Amino acid sequence: MIHNRDKQLSEARFHRLFDDTQAMSIQGYRADGTVVYWNAASEKIYGYSSSEALGNSLYDLIIPHDQRTEVQQAVAWMFEHKQGIPPARLNLKHKDGSTVPVYSSHTVVALPGDEPIMFCMDADMRALEIAEAEVQRLSYYDPLTNLPNRRLLLERIASMMRNGNNERSVAALLIVDIDNFHSINESLGYSSGDRVLVHCATCLQRFIASADDLARLGKDEFVVLLPYSASTFDAAAAEAERLAAQLLDKLKTPLMLEGNTHQFKACIGITLFHHPGNQAGDELVRQADIALKTAKQSNTTAISFFDQKMEAIVKERLQLSQALNHAVENQELALALQPQVDTQQQVIGFEALLRWQHPKFGSVSPSRFIAIAEASGSIVEIGDWVLQQCCEKLVQWQQTGRKSLTISVNVSSVQFRRGDFLSRVQHILEHTGANPNHLRFELTESLIADDIDFIVAQMEALRALGLSISLDDFGTGYASLAYLTQLPLDELKIDRAFVNDLDKHSKGELLTETIISLGRSMNLAVIAEGVETQEQFKRLQAMGCEYFQGYLFGKPRIEPDEF
Repeated sequence: MIHNRDKQLSEARFHRLFDDTQAMSIQGYRADGTVVYWNAASEKIYGYSSSEALGNSLYDLIIPHDQRTEVQQAVAWMFEHKQGIPPARLNLKHKDGSTVPVYSSHTVVALPGDEPIMFCMDADMRALEIAEAEVQRLSYYDPLTNLPNRRLLLERIASMMRNGNNERSVAALLIVDIDNFHSINESLGYSSGDRVLVHCATCLQRFIASADDLARLGKDEFVVLLPYSASTFDAAAAEAERLAAQLLDKLKTPLMLEGNTHQFKACIGITLFHHPGNQAGDELVRQADIALKTAKQSNTTAISFFDQKMEAIVKERLQLSQALNHAVENQELALALQPQVDTQQQVIGFEALLRWQHPKFGSVSPSRFIAIAEASGSIVEIGDWVLQQCCEKLVQWQQTGRKSLTISVNVSSVQFRRGDFLSRVQHILEHTGANPNHLRFELTESLIADDIDFIVAQMEALRALGLSISLDDFGTGYASLAYLTQLPLDELKIDRAFVNDLDKHSKGELLTETIISLGRSMNLAVIAEGVETQEQFKRLQAMGCEYFQGYLFGKPRIEPDEF
């Protein structure tokens, strides 16, 4: 009596446990497939209520027709051997006929004196399959634009290289880069930047034949594939250039952001290739990127094609960049000092001009290596070295009785915009003991194109250390009068292009007179660079210029002690 009551209590507990299990469908079956147990989770997964399922056949309820024979054999084996089979993923059938993916485990419970029952425990895999599909999608598609990503692009190219008819065709790969995209993120926020990317993707999609022919490479770059069957490079180039022009035009479609209308410009780099072939997709992307950089640097075109000459230039730039990383430690750098004079041609100071003598590349022009140093970041270490040398030269002059001489140092915008620039300058001044009153920083107009508040604060902090500041190549860049009045300057420097154009009634003469007059009105010193003839010297004096620099007074020299 007690034994039966315990058995009943135990069965009740297990029934309650099975019934309340929401995440796992549990079903019980006789050897012929008749349902004897069906919990609430089974109804949720398969659509049949307990009353609908009990007494009916497993094979009629949830087993697809094409699996029925296989399942019957498996059920017969389990009852024969009184054990389950290994768990597996199965695609079973819902009441409405749809497929239900489950992870199914089985066991046979055979108690003495009782009919053996097979229990199936099924975990619903639909949510997992959706998640897996999403992971798969994210592996191949950009989540913002829903375009193929770099991985799918490279697989697409690999497929083109493998497949094709016996005749090789010429195709094109275009990289499209949106101009000044970073300024949208910085000024309007990342949500506006995302809208711009989606807008650009929509514009580009109008020109592709297949969804796989357009991909988002990353940031603000897109790739367009033209897998057409042109027989020659000339024909493919013409078609690619025509398409590129259409893309640039379409990207100008206006977009409203924060209540204002914006239009977008772009640059495009193009490379052509045979297919089928053996070129890797990464190599084609690299070639188009080289062409893109050329287009971005051009003042005349927004479209550029890759060629081997470009590749040689890029490789040389890479070699120079790597060499620059060791230029300071290898003592390959030197400073050439060019004198600056007053109206009496008395030397008042020097501009420090950087020179690089490399054992392999020889004498490398600053016009070549400065931009590379800025792009790689090595300009920071090089700039510190230049400042250190100039400060040591000032101390040397002070000790030899030439205390009035000044040194002008060119400062890169990359250096100037660093948060630690001020502390670096202060450390070098303290370390060398140089008098900052004889040190002048020359800044270019391009520096003040953005974030004028930060620029002004940085300049004021430098002047507080005792330095003076000159605006180099004034009149050639971005400075407006509104900006100029905000800048704590000490000097304006007239660009050599204006000095070379001092004929009467010329544009150079007018601009030079304007700069000199502006400097006087703002109580700023004005110095003209590139003075090479007595005629230029006299003409500038007649205009009211007080300080001069150029070959007429001395070329840049490594050891200018004779001045």
